[in-house]
Amino acid sequence: MTATCPPSLRAELFSSLGIDDCHVIHAPTDRPEISYNVKLYPTRVEAKKALASVVRKRLDLKKDDPGFRALVYCRSKDNVEELAAMIGCKPFHADLPEEERAASFRDWIDGKQKVMVCSSLLGCGVDVEGVSVVFHLGTPWSILDFVQESGRAGRGGRHSVSMVFASEDEREPDGDEDLYGKTTMREWVLQQSECRRTALSSFLDEGRITCTLLKGAILCDVCRAKSKQEHPKTLIKFTALETRKGDIPKPRKLPHVPPTTLRYEMDRIQR
Repeated sequence: MTATCPPSLRAELFSSLGIDDCHVIHAPTDRPEISYNVKLYPTRVEAKKALASVVRKRLDLKKDDPGFRALVYCRSKDNVEELAAMIGCKPFHADLPEEERAASFRDWIDGKQKVMVCSSLLGCGVDVEGVSVVFHLGTPWSILDFVQESGRAGRGGRHSVSMVFASEDEREPDGDEDLYGKTTMREWVLQQSECRRTALSSFLDEGRITCTLLKGAILCDVCRAKSKQEHPKTLIKFTALETRKGDIPKPRKLPHVPPTTLRYEMDRIQR
């Protein structure tokens, strides 16, 4: 069993396990309870400062919430150390003594420390119900890493947030092969026009899903922005002559309606 083996890696997995023939049961990997968001900045320094500021504000907002937990992932140990100092919490990475890591993890679980700045060492196997926000500094290493790490949020089914603070000056991924989703991950971060769930579902499930097509999904930043766009209010008018003929005339102009508008209007009516 595996939670994040994409179709592109099945052959490699079967070969390494010595499996020649098997029946694959693939369940959708969508996480409707997580809202995916990207903040893009010109430089890495600006992205780091913005992330530290947002985390400190979130900590101040949740200071009286004993169940609040958050994770901040960095791709380098140096960034883990630096960002933890900027936020005012303990770092967590492989180069720290085992006793120190264990103590930091216990403090985080017990609520003495609400935020943990960490490397991919805590990327999987962490099942803590209180984690409601997962931050990433920089573009995650790959889609597989991102799904594992952002998936630490919302373990109890509660609405959660994934926020990636990336920069435009990051180096492009090396190599042409995209088995692990490195190139797709970078494109996912840079684009601001397509639902965040689309690339994730295409890579992991070979199907395209959007926030508006996934039942109970919390809107991503792209879909949320589109849902707030003003409706064009363009009406198609038919002349009396066309009506008497009984023909169905072709519309002169079809209004552009953002895909999330209907969902937004329904939610607004229900509220």
